[in-house]
Amino acid sequence: MATATNTNTKVVLNQYVPYGRISSDVFTVQTASPAPSEADLSEHDILIAPQYLSVDPYMRSRLASPEHEHVPAFIKGDAVNGPGVAKVLASKNPMFATGDMISGFDIPWAQFSVLSVVPGSHMDHMVQKIQGPLASVPMDWHMGAIGLGSFTGWYGLTEVGKPKPGETVVISSATGSVGQMVVQKAKALGLKVVAVAGSDEKVQYLKNTLKVDAAFNYKTVSSYAEALSEACPKGVDIYYDNVGGEFLDAVLAHTNKFGRVVACGAISGYQAEKGKLYGIKNYHQIITSQITIQGFFISDYYPTHYEAFVRDLSTLVKEGKFVYKLAVTYGLHNGPQAVIDMLEGRNFGKAVIKVAEL
Repeated sequence: MATATNTNTKVVLNQYVPYGRISSDVFTVQTASPAPSEADLSEHDILIAPQYLSVDPYMRSRLASPEHEHVPAFIKGDAVNGPGVAKVLASKNPMFATGDMISGFDIPWAQFSVLSVVPGSHMDHMVQKIQGPLASVPMDWHMGAIGLGSFTGWYGLTEVGKPKPGETVVISSATGSVGQMVVQKAKALGLKVVAVAGSDEKVQYLKNTLKVDAAFNYKTVSSYAEALSEACPKGVDIYYDNVGGEFLDAVLAHTNKFGRVVACGAISGYQAEKGKLYGIKNYHQIITSQITIQGFFISDYYPTHYEAFVRDLSTLVKEGKFVYKLAVTYGLHNGPQAVIDMLEGRNFGKAVIKVAEL
C-alpha cells in the first residue's frame, strides 16, 4: 500500500521551554515533500500512518530541556512523539503486515513515518500489533478506555492506593484521562468518591453521569479546606493526586491516620515560572498521621498488570459501570493547540488527536 499523498505534515519541536507556560510557537507544523514510501524501507522497517495520537500532561516534561527530566526530552527539529494508534501501510518486518493496526508509545506526530522495529530494540518494546479481543474494540479506545491514562488510573488506585470498601477517596483532575478510570473503579469497589474538577460543567458530569458522592469546582470554592471538610466530614483515606501543589497541601491536612497518597501527576506546577513552584507546608501531617505517599512509572507495570486491567475493564463495561469521555482535536495541524489546551485544563475528557484516515 503506497502513501496517498506525496507530502508529509508533521508537528516539530521548535524550542525548549524549561519553565512557565508554553505557546504555539514552541512547535512548527511542517509540510514537506516527498513523503516516506515503501521504497524507503529497510529490513525490520514498517511504514505507518497514525490514526489517533494521545495528548498527555507528561509531555510538558519532555518540552522542558534535554537535561534534568525523568523522561527523555523531545528532540529539537524532530517530530514530537507519544502514545498512538497507527495503520501499517507497508512492511519489511515479518511481525507486521500491510493493513495491520498497531499501538505504541513513540508514534511520531507525522502523517507518515518509518519505524525500525528490530527484535530486542527499544522500539520493539514500544510497538505492538493490535490483535485478538483488543482488535474488536473501537480504535479510539486504545487512546482512552484501554489506553495509557486509564491503565495508570486503574493501577494507581488498586495497587498503590490499596483501597478498602467504605473508605473515602479524593480524586483531582477527575474528568481527565486518569481521573475518569479512578472515579469509576473506586465506585465499583464501594468507596465514597469525592471528585474535583475545574469547571461547573465537569462537576455536573461527575455528579449526574459518573454518580460520584460529592464533587466541587476547585476554581470557585471559597477555600480548599472548607470544600474538603464539607465533602469529607470523616476525613480522607486515599488521595489520588494528579495536580500536586496547593491542593495536595490542603488534602494532607484532611488525611486520616495511615492514609495513602497516590502521587500520579503534578500538573498545577508543570508550567510554573522559575522559583515559583509551590512548596508543601503540611509536611508535618505526613509524620503525625503516618501518611504514605508513593509515586510510580506506569511503563514498569505493563508486562505484569496490563492484561489484568483489560479483563477488569471488560467486566466493568459489561456490568454498565464504565463510560469514557474523549476530547477530540481533528487534524495534525491543530496538534500544538491541543497540547496547550490540555495543559491549561480546557479539555473535557481525555485529550486525543484524530488524524485523517487512509
